[in-house]
Amino acid sequence: MALGYNRVLGDERLPVEARPHRVAIASWPTNVDDPRTRTLEALVGHVAAAGYEGCEFGLVTLSRFYEDESPAVVARKGRRVIEGAGLRVFGTAMHFLDEQMRRRDWLDTAVEQMKSVVDLGGEYVTYQLYIHPDHANSGGAYREDERYLQWCADRVAELRDAAWAEGLNFYLEVHVDRITEDPAALCRLLELAACELNGDMSHYLARGFERGEHVEKVIRYVEHTHVRMARKYGDLSAAVTDPQADWAARGVTWKMFQFMKPALAGGLSSRAICGETGPMHLVTDTLTQDATLVPLYRAMARFADASAQGIAIKVEDPDDLNPWHEQ
Repeated sequence: MALGYNRVLGDERLPVEARPHRVAIASWPTNVDDPRTRTLEALVGHVAAAGYEGCEFGLVTLSRFYEDESPAVVARKGRRVIEGAGLRVFGTAMHFLDEQMRRRDWLDTAVEQMKSVVDLGGEYVTYQLYIHPDHANSGGAYREDERYLQWCADRVAELRDAAWAEGLNFYLEVHVDRITEDPAALCRLLELAACELNGDMSHYLARGFERGEHVEKVIRYVEHTHVRMARKYGDLSAAVTDPQADWAARGVTWKMFQFMKPALAGGLSSRAICGETGPMHLVTDTLTQDATLVPLYRAMARFADASAQGIAIKVEDPDDLNPWHEQ
């Protein structure tokens, strides 16, 4: 169930419980030097052929295809190409450094960005808010700094309210090196400025944050997700050469699905599952890896669809549901 002014997105002709989850590609995997990304037409052709239904492309991604064009022109031209391929922009991911949020006009900049998301046809914004350098790499020590947490919460509330004023859903992303990196600190932030989360749970899985009251509370607030394979105590972005074999062996694909089940229960308000491998660690061909994982994202969508309608799908053994056998 959506929190506050966030809405359950998707086909408004359908009751909320019957609105299907869609599979999208996030923006980071597209910012690579690859023949499939040389033009926007090539990129959306790859995205559509891989089986995605949409994307999180924003002006940062699209502007490189339209150099020297105004933001309004970039949005208009980019949207035409994306929708011409049978896709749509579901929403957009944004970033703010701590120092940016300390400038007098920072919120005006954020609102301008939000308006560009609306111009692209998007219905949500998801934010990564960088942690102050004094708290970076401190093992979550900032959880004890109540003054700093209140300052962060004030910024979150300002962004959240501005997004709602523009008719957009708002999500705060779980991510290392951001104000959300420590589960206990994040729980306190949620008390000070309640909001829904974009659960990129690879950031917790890679560090072995799998249970406990704080992790469980964070998962309850997840209503959107970026999905990336992660290896516990290993790679934040793990390479998967044979996803079907990995699933059968209860590898990273299986572990991510299991970890996400409580978040997917009841459905996500964004109704979007976004793949986001990224060129990191041993993953060098990010676009291909994400495309091979589309069946996993679709399985997550089916699980969430059923749960939103009160139907429990049993996935306790890899044979219960094999994403690569159910195409």
